[in-house]
Amino acid sequence: MTTLQHRIALTVLLALLSVAGTARAQTPLPESPGAPKVGEKAPDFTLPDTEGKPVTLSEVLKPREPGEKPWVLLVFYRGYW
Repeated sequence: MTTLQHRIALTVLLALLSVAGTARAQTPLPESPGAPKVGEKAPDFTLPDTEGKPVTLSEVLKPREPGEKPWVLLVFYRGYW
């Protein structure tokens, strides 16, 4: 194969992967029974932090100062890096 043929093949492959990824991203996930809906208050729960210490949602959401509106961002990751 020539360099031009390699470039064309790579471009076609990337286009196909892009289309496949877009189609997959638009597939709705199945309903999860008992899961809170968007906008609903999350149930209180406890999870370990990065050091293994338990952290409870209600403790994190306690205002530290008057008028403060605390918030939480949950990040779930798989594996060990």
